[in-house]
Amino acid sequence: MRLSRYMVVLCAIWVIAMTWRLYPQFKDTLRIDGRVMSYADYVAESCAERIGPAAQTCLDEARSTGRRLVAREQAKSLLLIEAPLLAYLLIYLPVKRLWHPAAPGAGEALPQ
Repeated sequence: MRLSRYMVVLCAIWVIAMTWRLYPQFKDTLRIDGRVMSYADYVAESCAERIGPAAQTCLDEARSTGRRLVAREQAKSLLLIEAPLLAYLLIYLPVKRLWHPAAPGAGEALPQ
């Protein structure tokens, strides 16, 4: 499979730029209602007004939800970083097969 050199360079630049931009936030950042906050801030804000046994239950639930939200935000970031390469492959491979069909018998073994 021969990829376009320009597309490979563009994808490499995109991956480097987006990694540079998103990596500092990658570890524990999540987005709630359009606001970007850390995992610790989310847990503290979720249960700030609770006291007693309800606070412990709230903290456990907020930690669980926060971990799930952080994982979802990390998946979105990875998809954003890899998007051009994935899109190129999804478009390039089918078009290549349409324009350059395999020669008849290309998959067969050579007689000896």
